[in-house]
Amino acid sequence: MFLLFLVAPPPTQAQAPRPSCESCHGQLEFLRQHVSTLEEARLLLAPAAALAESAHGTMTCTDCHDGFRRFPHPEARVTATCASCHDEQAALWQEGMHALDRAATCTDCHGIHDVRSREELSAPEGIQAMRAACAGCHYEPRIPETDPHVDSVSCAGCHEPHAILPSEDEKAATHVLNQDATCGACHRDQVAAWREDVHAAAVPRVATPGGEVPEGASRAEAPACTGCHGAHGIVRPGDASFRSEMIERCAYCHESYRESFADSYHGQAAALGSEAVATCNDCHGSHGIYPASDARSSVSEAKLLGTCQTCHATATAGFAEFQPHADHNDRERYPYVYWSYHLMTALLVGTFTLFGIHTVLWLARLGIDAVRGTSHSSHSHDIGG
Repeated sequence: MFLLFLVAPPPTQAQAPRPSCESCHGQLEFLRQHVSTLEEARLLLAPAAALAESAHGTMTCTDCHDGFRRFPHPEARVTATCASCHDEQAALWQEGMHALDRAATCTDCHGIHDVRSREELSAPEGIQAMRAACAGCHYEPRIPETDPHVDSVSCAGCHEPHAILPSEDEKAATHVLNQDATCGACHRDQVAAWREDVHAAAVPRVATPGGEVPEGASRAEAPACTGCHGAHGIVRPGDASFRSEMIERCAYCHESYRESFADSYHGQAAALGSEAVATCNDCHGSHGIYPASDARSSVSEAKLLGTCQTCHATATAGFAEFQPHADHNDRERYPYVYWSYHLMTALLVGTFTLFGIHTVLWLARLGIDAVRGTSHSSHSHDIGG
């Protein structure tokens, strides 16, 4: 018993606790002494508090960094990749544009030690942080403060967080064929109505049942969400500028209707800046647009008067017979307008031509009389002298 007491170390000589990772990687000044630049030191800085508050808060340093237990760290040290745990996300990243030449890796978007959780990224602060990360490479177009998505949707909310592809790629979340699913994640009612109207019928059904695109057709010809609302810098539908912008957006496909609309009272009032006058979506609707021959259409024979009475409360059945898009050059569809326009034009041209000829002849007669009068006066003066 006495011998055991002699070999036992006294309490005051107990071994000191081993230094933690934070002993070195929690001090910026210490790290700066062992690297070349301040930026390198900041990359190595990993305070325990920052890690505890991150999405990896339940993990330890050695879960990712193997072989770093000794200092100086041996050459055989290994740092695990994000794909070690997030293999599904890594596979999607490989399919996207960011994998090309490693244009953007996991840490470029998510950070290194202060990785935000999914809940944090859904909050306004997280959305702004992710948008700032994207803007580090994608300077333009940026989301203006007036965009309704500025505090509610991050870049990844529309562009898919990992398998990011160009919008012209049919696999992209922002491609015209996929916008109903992308935007419909939030705007369910609008997309449900759109899927039944003429625009949706044109988007997916341009292709044949086998998926082949007919000659001369395109799977992206008809407009989906961004065709009317745009992509970056979306204007709220309640804003006055949205109504005037819709005229040009609709006219991008419906060129002939822009000309007839511009000739109408509505078009002329809109051109002068009226905010009360009806534009395209006021008459035709927005997400549930149908041909006039369809009973569901807001401009069908059964619903047209009610649509007009939205602005013109005292409108009668005769008022609703007005043809806002009548083309005076289309004799088959609008014969009355065609003949009225051309006969009136012929009458005006004929009248001005007749009076023009009459004026020319009258001026010629005055000139001749003036010349004759001068000659006669001179001749009489000579005889009298």
